[in-house]
Amino acid sequence: MSPELIIWGGTGNFKVLCELFGDAYRIIGYFDNNPAVSEAYKGIACLGGQDQLGSWLSSREGERPHFIVSSGHTHGKARLSIHDDLRTKGLRPVTAVHRTSFIAKGAEVGEGSLVFALAAVCADARIGRCCIINTRASIDHESVLEDGVSVAPGAIITGLVHVERCVDIYAGAIILPRLRIGEGAVVGAGAVVREHVAPFTMVAGNPARGIRALK
Repeated sequence: MSPELIIWGGTGNFKVLCELFGDAYRIIGYFDNNPAVSEAYKGIACLGGQDQLGSWLSSREGERPHFIVSSGHTHGKARLSIHDDLRTKGLRPVTAVHRTSFIAKGAEVGEGSLVFALAAVCADARIGRCCIINTRASIDHESVLEDGVSVAPGAIITGLVHVERCVDIYAGAIILPRLRIGEGAVVGAGAVVREHVAPFTMVAGNPARGIRALK
């Protein structure tokens, strides 16, 4: 029998993960703190939110299930916090890598990260914990993504880029080589980043310019 898995987060990425895991895991339910997200999906029930987790675990016998946190953009810190909490409670983390993605030999994908369909993680790239590399996103050679980074569909991170913790990079953005994107920054959809981005700054446009401070 396939090992049991719960997913934290019940919206878009959750549905993608249901397809990604296929028969590799038996998804026994999902948790979501938003009470509006409570409907079953393809027979997979919502098990509640953070308040229900303890009682649900207490009701179970035997080995703890596996888990992955699926919450997407703007939720990097939350993904890391929930991941660490579930790990502390004895659940076993998994990493999701779609069968159609490309992971180069020598590249690293951290615990709890999600690499979706047709994404590429190229030579000697390093992806931290609880990152999301979305559909057709590209992480080129020797780039580093720290923990909690989200890269939206079609975004391109060229070679030797360093993306700090909990950055959000939106769809179709391009980050040119050897740049550093500071912690908590947001890169807008379609932006072309030609200069370093300061921490907690939102940039957009071509060339990308600062729009506002985020902290």
